[in-house]
Amino acid sequence: MIRVLIADTSQQITHNIVRRLEMEDDISVCGTADDGERAVQDALRTVPDVALLDTQLPSMSGVETTEMLAQYVPSAGVIMMSLDAANDAYRSAMLAGAREFLPKPFNGTDLVAAIRRVHDAQQRKLAAAGAQSSADTSADGATTSPARGSGRVVTVVSGKGGVGKSVVATNLAVLLARQHSGRVVLVDLSLQFGDIAALLDITTQRTIADLAANDAVADREVVQEVLVDGPEGLKVLLAPSRPELADYVTTTHLRALMHELRESFDYVVVDVPAYLNEITLDIVENSERIVVVSDFSVTGVKNTRLALTVLDVLHVPDEKIVVVCNHRDDPSVAELEPSQVEKFLKKDIAAVVPFDAAVVSGSVSRGVPFVASHPQCAPARAMLDVARAVGADVGESTTEAVGEPERRRKRGRLLAFSRN
Repeated sequence: MIRVLIADTSQQITHNIVRRLEMEDDISVCGTADDGERAVQDALRTVPDVALLDTQLPSMSGVETTEMLAQYVPSAGVIMMSLDAANDAYRSAMLAGAREFLPKPFNGTDLVAAIRRVHDAQQRKLAAAGAQSSADTSADGATTSPARGSGRVVTVVSGKGGVGKSVVATNLAVLLARQHSGRVVLVDLSLQFGDIAALLDITTQRTIADLAANDAVADREVVQEVLVDGPEGLKVLLAPSRPELADYVTTTHLRALMHELRESFDYVVVDVPAYLNEITLDIVENSERIVVVSDFSVTGVKNTRLALTVLDVLHVPDEKIVVVCNHRDDPSVAELEPSQVEKFLKKDIAAVVPFDAAVVSGSVSRGVPFVASHPQCAPARAMLDVARAVGADVGESTTEAVGEPERRRKRGRLLAFSRN
């Protein structure tokens, strides 16, 4: 049973939420409060699994109440509710430790789904903490490490779409594969609208949805059969071919899958969607490096700072984060300079991918990564910096030319994607 505490200044809203949750067999309301101080007191007494908090609570705001719960009732996952759906409200909630943010008004279905997601996330967190505690000390007191494969997971994220995230992920994976042939896999977790197939000009009916639907994510032989070949010996696991198939894939599937891929590959490069959800956060929390891609636009950099804020809330160590800025347009019309971006983000830029419309757009249109088609170009050399920033040992020899596949030179593409 999921025990829920509700704290809202409006008695009517509280009443409506209670009535809606009474319809669920696995959810019960363990307490209600109309101010932050009372909410903390009730939480200490009832120890809820999930706390629903309004941002505008008296005595202590929702943000202050969340901070108190994180300290004194850490097992309770917090969902923040607010009439203010602005980014600042969302940012404040996430900084305080909230797991989800629901802008008012919201419907009952969304509320129940959020409660279950937060509860599941908290249960995984508690289980992981318990497993870590057990693994840290063996029977004779010796310190041990949790068992997992030796492969390194590199997740590529962005605060908004259209900044070149998938292009960076694809070229990084190809570059790593050149040094570790057959030992690098690229996973497209933009489950509804993945672009990796288009960026690599791959056509296949085998996708991650097949693994999930057949509950074969941990079956090494089946996983290897579903992987498709990319350039430089790269292996690729594609997103579902249709958006509705994305529902087959759950965080449980992905945890088992990532464990298997760690065992089989030196590097697992993951391209996630340009929005935060349970799957994205779970992958990020279990990655060795997180590459955060931005462009130089005001909105792009602003959303990148929000993404970095979320990583901070998740307690991702600063040394795991790699910021990459992509010049999507002629730098003469760029809105911000690199120094301005670094000052705003309060973080150094690890690599800047320069503007080269002919190379990058042509590469995307043909489905041939530019590190393979134009290995000596400025964008390809910038990708060397990205590879080094994620801890890869790549030398200048990595940029030696390799021939573009003959089949791609002979034919064009029906679709061209210039910004992914």
